[in-house]
Amino acid sequence: MKTLINKLKKFKTSALIGLVGSVTVTLLWFILFGNRNVRTLGISILGAAVVIFVLKIVYDFVIEKVGFTKKFLANELFILFALVAFLATTICAFAPVMLFASVHDERAQKRLSAYVANGRVEELSLETANGTLHGWFLHNVQGSAPTVLYFGGNNEDAAGRVLQILENENVSSIFNGYHFAFIDYPGYGNSEGVSSEESFKRMGLSAYDCLMNREDVSKITLMGYSLGTGVANYVAGQRQPSGLILMAPYADGYDLYNSYADIFHGPLRALVSFKMRSVKFAQTVTVKPLLLASKADEEVPYESSVRLFEQYEKGCNFVTIDEIGHNDFWGTQEVLDEIEKYLKQ
Repeated sequence: MKTLINKLKKFKTSALIGLVGSVTVTLLWFILFGNRNVRTLGISILGAAVVIFVLKIVYDFVIEKVGFTKKFLANELFILFALVAFLATTICAFAPVMLFASVHDERAQKRLSAYVANGRVEELSLETANGTLHGWFLHNVQGSAPTVLYFGGNNEDAAGRVLQILENENVSSIFNGYHFAFIDYPGYGNSEGVSSEESFKRMGLSAYDCLMNREDVSKITLMGYSLGTGVANYVAGQRQPSGLILMAPYADGYDLYNSYADIFHGPLRALVSFKMRSVKFAQTVTVKPLLLASKADEEVPYESSVRLFEQYEKGCNFVTIDEIGHNDFWGTQEVLDEIEKYLKQ
């Protein structure tokens, strides 16, 4: 019997060492070879593990010194604490990786460079206190004109979207009479900085103010898609745009988190780092916006879009597009027609 118990103890020790080793190697791979957000995830989880390990050493030392007799209970409580702390850290670090899938379309950037020479496209560079932001400005008319300032969704960058508008006549036609500007978020495209709610808000205001100081921009209509609808709403509440267009909009960051895992309720709401309270921003918006939502949207719950729609004091043009997925908005003619009609008004 003792031999069997010893073998089980050895197996348990070997399994634990193997598990710790594999997790450590995986985290080191994240840190060394992952993108910026994945590195942050790896560092956060590894840091939490190190902190818990140090706390365990201190904890055992204190228990030994005070002569606590119920060591088994003490160890179980510490394991519970460590598990909760580790899971909380992992969730907080992992969520931004899901939300901020930063991209850099080098192919689109090279193709856009060919249009710079004839003045059709202009590369933007905006200096801020938190680094340089980059983007693109599409000149659709000569001289001063109203301008659409666009805030993109997850896994979208300025070069790719501007190139699509430029080379797709069906899409470009809806912006007749309007310039189009898209500046990448911090951590996206060539923009410097770290993706976060606060950095997105600062970027949005900086982009708006920069464009309003240009001689070829007469007024600005804000436009956002998915993740960017929160930024567009925030800027609209802080500035005075001439219009606001939101595709697949959400009420707040809690809804986005719960669309991935419906657990962020009650005390677990404290784990949501990207709150982006669009329902609050909407109450200070002074224009009547256009909201486009779909009941078949698998990323942004339709109910979240409805909850946002109800918050605009000046009313809202809420359009439901039937049976289109989250990634289909830009490619759906009904969506493009609604945007064109709104811009003409």
